[in-house]
Amino acid sequence: MKLTKQLKSAIITHAKAVYPSECCGLVINGTYHPCNNIAPNPVDTFEIDPVQFIELSALGDIQAIVHSHPNGNAEPSEVDKVQMGLHGVDWLICAYGVHADGQEYFDIKCHKPTIYTTPLLGREYHHGTQDCYGIVQDYYDRELNIILPDFQRVDEWWEDKDHEPLYENNFKKARFEVVTGTPQKHDVILCRVGRTHHVNHALIFIGDGKLQSETTPDCVGDCLVLHHPHGRLSVREIYGESWHKRTAMIVRHKELMNEND
Repeated sequence: MKLTKQLKSAIITHAKAVYPSECCGLVINGTYHPCNNIAPNPVDTFEIDPVQFIELSALGDIQAIVHSHPNGNAEPSEVDKVQMGLHGVDWLICAYGVHADGQEYFDIKCHKPTIYTTPLLGREYHHGTQDCYGIVQDYYDRELNIILPDFQRVDEWWEDKDHEPLYENNFKKARFEVVTGTPQKHDVILCRVGRTHHVNHALIFIGDGKLQSETTPDCVGDCLVLHHPHGRLSVREIYGESWHKRTAMIVRHKELMNEND
């Protein structure tokens, strides 16, 4: 779509007004319509208010979905690429920030939608979508054709002692059961990482480290786990002594149970 001077000005004005949160909105009939960002972590991501989305959709065809990258660039993140393929319309990304000397900068780019599947190994971290539970969801979907439910979550919920213990309260809703003994392939190992009030991290036991749904580098070992550390890329590593000490429970999906479990 054509990025007119008027359109750019409207988007930049909105990005500046809500900075350091991400702005978001829709382009309809060549006009930018700002929307409310209702994401739990609006500084790091965006979610357009669904009520506004429906109301604005009545005005005409959506030409583009817009959001900003505060203090970032105008290139799509890994999560952006996934979402762009799902929505099937252009995305306008506005980079807006302030340099150390106080000078503002901005850049706007239009990106065409393409189908993109984020890898299981080496994926970027984005809490709420690509995090330690997100990789469990994607692994079970791609490797086992098992769809797991999603759960709303805000970053660092585990630091609040009064917060619902999400893993402990919800693993049964996802059709997992606690098992004892040595983990088997595809088991989920629930851990406590750092000073936390709750179980807050998940590992997927993958044994020899091989994945069926994507090509990965060869690795050594037969006691490997796949997981997505907070703020880092997803990795494979040995399920060794340090992880044993952090382990709170091992759970197995009901579809993978056998008579001896």
